[in-house]
Amino acid sequence: MHRRGHVGITLLGVSPVLYLLLPDRPFLSLLSLGVFVVEPLPDYDQRIEWFEHRKTSHSLLTAGIIGGVCAGLGWMGGSHVTVPVADWLLSIAASDDTTLAWIAAQLGLLDAPTLALVGVWIGTGGVLLHLAGDIITVSGIQPLLPFSGRTISLSSLYADNRTANIGFFLLGWLSLLVVSLLTTPLGDAVRTISEIIPGIWT
Repeated sequence: MHRRGHVGITLLGVSPVLYLLLPDRPFLSLLSLGVFVVEPLPDYDQRIEWFEHRKTSHSLLTAGIIGGVCAGLGWMGGSHVTVPVADWLLSIAASDDTTLAWIAAQLGLLDAPTLALVGVWIGTGGVLLHLAGDIITVSGIQPLLPFSGRTISLSSLYADNRTANIGFFLLGWLSLLVVSLLTTPLGDAVRTISEIIPGIWT
């Protein structure tokens, strides 16, 4: 896939995660969007002279390594940033300051084990979502490198297929819109408007 197609596939992958997290853990759902930072990384192999495109950079090994690095960063962030900041906010919050207390509570949920899991999702998930976009093309990928050079391709679709790239892009944004309508105040507003409009004409 080209960039639009990859973005659409990533949106399709992120939407279920946002659906599960947005209502109760909005901060965690925002962090999960870090997959958009990691997802394009495998294609940076084209900028490094001694790297072959769609080789080891597009493998499960790379997904695991990046996931491990991001998990470590997440653990450090939870241990040294989010939880200490949450404790500090609670110590300075007035008894009637519900907003600050809510922010502190949300940050408190971002402890080291939780952020390590988020790191795995961001690192491994980001690379896997990229691989999903390439494995459905005719060129395929070699996901088991460096242990096996077997190429896997799940379709005869070409990466530059304009219809497929735009189609995935639109599907991705549609899935995000559906999640927004189901889990945010935007959805409540739309439902309220849809209930009011018929009454105007009666």
